[in-house]
Formats: sequence, structure tokens, C-alpha cells
Amino acid sequence: MTTMEENPSMPRTLARRISRLFGARQEAGKLALKATHGDRASKSAAKKAKKKAARQRELAEAKANDSTRWVHERKSKQASQLGFYDPAAPGVLSSTRQMEFSHMAIASPPTSHRGLVFGIDAGSGWMVVHDPFTAYGNELESPNVCYIGDLGQGKSSAMKTWGVLRQLILGRRVVVIDKKYQLDQNGGEYTAVAQRLGKKPVKFMVGGGGAKINILDPRIAARLHEDNHDDTALSTPAGQSMLVRAVVEEALGRPLQPKEGKAVRMAHKQALRAATAAGEVAHVRHVLTALYAPDEEAAKASGLTVEELRQWGQDPAFELERMIEDDLAGLIDGPTSDDVQLNDGLTVFDVSLLPEDGPALSIVMTIINTWLANTLYRQETPVPTTLLIEEAWHTVQGSVAKVTRRNTKLSRALSLSCQFAFHHISDIPENSPAIAMLKECGTVLLYKQQKAADARACEEMFNLPYGSADSIAALVKGTCMFKIGSLDPFVAIHVRSPLEVELTDTDKAMKSTGTLAFASHTATEEAA
Repeated sequence: MTTMEENPSMPRTLARRISRLFGARQEAGKLALKATHGDRASKSAAKKAKKKAARQRELAEAKANDSTRWVHERKSKQASQLGFYDPAAPGVLSSTRQMEFSHMAIASPPTSHRGLVFGIDAGSGWMVVHDPFTAYGNELESPNVCYIGDLGQGKSSAMKTWGVLRQLILGRRVVVIDKKYQLDQNGGEYTAVAQRLGKKPVKFMVGGGGAKINILDPRIAARLHEDNHDDTALSTPAGQSMLVRAVVEEALGRPLQPKEGKAVRMAHKQALRAATAAGEVAHVRHVLTALYAPDEEAAKASGLTVEELRQWGQDPAFELERMIEDDLAGLIDGPTSDDVQLNDGLTVFDVSLLPEDGPALSIVMTIINTWLANTLYRQETPVPTTLLIEEAWHTVQGSVAKVTRRNTKLSRALSLSCQFAFHHISDIPENSPAIAMLKECGTVLLYKQQKAADARACEEMFNLPYGSADSIAALVKGTCMFKIGSLDPFVAIHVRSPLEVELTDTDKAMKSTGTLAFASHTATEEAA
């Protein structure tokens, strides 16, 4: 800085101002330098204090842990003290709000919110909501459902509630083929459900006294070339021709020979002509008559003589006559009974009085299935319909299995959800069409399989994750492994209302408190 002595021409006042300004700048620089050194010193001191506090806290915690007695939950306290088990640190007292961080990941629900309530997810506690009709096109491509599990694990309860009662709430149609006999109901186990809803079950009994269902019912289409794979075979339910052939094959106990098949087809055509001419509804006895006595028109149409046609149909005629007079007496040998019709809401076909052995049960169940499929095929406005078949293994064996498979493949076109119950996959023959039918079910409910082989069969058939067989074998009553389409399976707990618990009780006979003395006294009073 130039002073006044160095520059005598500079005014004195200006020189003083410059001198004061220079002095102020020097003082400010000293203060700034001092402040910088002070900040550095304070930061260093703060770091040292923080380290010292952390060290003191660690020492305090270590001292507290040393003074705290380790706890254990082992059966042997002495073994724990000797170091055979890892010691367990004491728990930390906390609050719900403080522990929220441990639940940052919340499990998503296993199903959507659309459909019918089934129960709750055993893993997450979410509500399980599913319906084959609502989920169609989204989670699954097949509306059919199968229930598989050991006896007494809850299959029937699920079918009665989720498959019947809750479907009716939505105004849908439900058809049940009831196989299980209940002594207290003198009929099938769905009798109580039907009566509570004001419906009368349709009963079938061998020997007469029950309903009849006609394999040549006009409501079942008379497609005469189904077995020749005509153009409509893949787009329509099974018709009269397939049913007639299936019944005759069941009677013979073997497939029809080509000549026998020709005779049966021509007899079917002749039966329809003869019944129409007489103003009657054709039934199986018209077919039997045509097999014994083919007419000239049938022979000419087949390019054979009457005698050739009669001989070709002789064995089928003999066995068919035996069947309709013995195994199927009073069941299919006449027009369909008036009470065989679809009700508003629930329709129950009670087949519990049919014998377990013999072809009657499987044939009647298959005819009902085909009758229903053809009835739905003719409806103008589709109404979602559920068909439930208990003890479905009766429909997947023998000649009738192909008919059932044919009807099941058309479920989507008919707005029909076929629901089947099986005890074990081993109940189904390896070459049965039902194997493919089960694999195509969009919804699968797997209940406990006590045998490891049965559990593994379920895991393999439905492509479940490895190890699912162990989970299936460990399921408890009322729970099932629920699989929807290609989604991951989960364990569901079935939940019932008090009314549903009452209507699904099938243990009254086992829980009876009756005695022999009381039973004999009651029988004596009734006889008197």
C-alpha cells in the first residue's frame, strides 16, 4: 500500500481511509484463520467424545450380559450348562410399534377377491375366494374340479358347501348324483340338503318303484354315426348311439365286434322308426325287439339279408335282455319318468340304493350325465350349472368312461362345471379316459393321502412342487392343498357356517346312542 510519504501528492484524508481499511482486512483474516483452526479442533474433540461414549456403552452392555444368567429351553439343564446346546440370549422387551420393522414383507392373498368364499389360507391367514366360473379365462381354462383324498377328510363337506349351497346363493343351477347311502335318511346323504331347500330327490331302484331314465330319450340327440367319428362328434355331447353301444358293451363285458356293432346301429334306427310309427317314445326294449327281428328296411339299408342281420345281433340281444331284466330292471326299460327334470336351483338324483357290484350304478350315472349335457346343449340362454358326482370312480371304468369323457370335454361350451370326488388316483385304471380328464381339471383339491404312494401319485399327476407329497400326507381333517390352474398350490382350511355344519353331518349313525334293548322294544311296538 502506498503511504502519503511515498506519494506526497495524495490527500491526507484519503490516505487515512485506506490505512484503516487495510488494517480491518488484516484483522478479519486473522479472525477467520483462528476460527478455521477452532472448528477443526472442535470436530476432532467431538469424534473423540463419540468414540469414547461408544466404547463405554459397549463395556456397559458386555458387563450387563456377563451378569445376566443365560436361559435355555432344553429338557436337560445340566447338558445346556456343559455346552451341549447353544445358549439362548434373553429376549428383548419391546412394543408392537417398535417391532413393525420385522413385518415389512406382507404375504399376498393366494386368490383374487372374486368368487365364492372357501375358507382361509393356512399360511398367511388370507381369505380363500375362488369360483370356477368367475376365474375362467383368468386363472384357469377349465371349469372342472376334482376332489381327491382319504375317507372322512372333508371332501363331501367341501362339495356340499362350496360346490352346492354357495353356488345356489348366486342363482345358479346345481345337479347332484348322490351315491352315499345314509340310514337315518333312508337315502343319499344329500336328502337333508334337498329337503331343507324344498326339493324332492329323484330315486332310482332296481326292480321298479323308482324313477326311470331312457337312453333313447328325445332330449338326448339321436346321432346315429357318432362311433364313426362324424363331423359333430367333437362339438356336441354324447348321443343315443354312444349310450346304446356303451350299455350293450357293458352287458357283453367286452367291446363290440364290427358285425355286432353294425347290427346294433341298424337296430337303433329300426327302433326309432317303429316307435314313431306307433306314436310312442322309443326305449331300449324297442332296440331289443329290432335285434331279435330286424325288418326288411334295415336289412336293405345295410346291404344284408334279414337273417344275416339277425345272427350278427344275436349275442348282443341275449346279453342286453338279461341285463334289462336283471341288473337294470325298472331303470332304463321304458320312457323317462316325469320327475326326471331340471329343477330351479337344486336337482338331486339319488342312486344310493343301486348295488355297488354290477353295471347298474355306472350305467345310470352315465345316462344322467349324458341327459344333462344334452339338456344344457339345447338351452337358449346358458345358465352356469354345477354337476357333482360323489364316488366318481363308477363313471371312469368300462365302456361308459368314454361317454363321460366326451361330455366333460364340452363343459366350457355348456357352461357346466363337472366336479368329481375320488379317494385315490389308484382307483382309476391306467388306460381309463378319466386320467386325461383329471389332468385337465382347472381346480384341484387334494386332501390327506395316508399312503405315501398315493400322495406321490398326486404330486406327479398335477405337477406339484417337489416335496408336496409330504405336505399332502401331513394334512389334517378339513384342510386341503388347493391348486388353481398353473398358480402355486397352497394349503387351505375349509370354513363352514353353523347351518352348513348341520347339513354336512354324516356321522349320525356312528354317534348313535341307541342300544339293542331300545331297538328291540321299538321293533316290538312297530309290529304291534
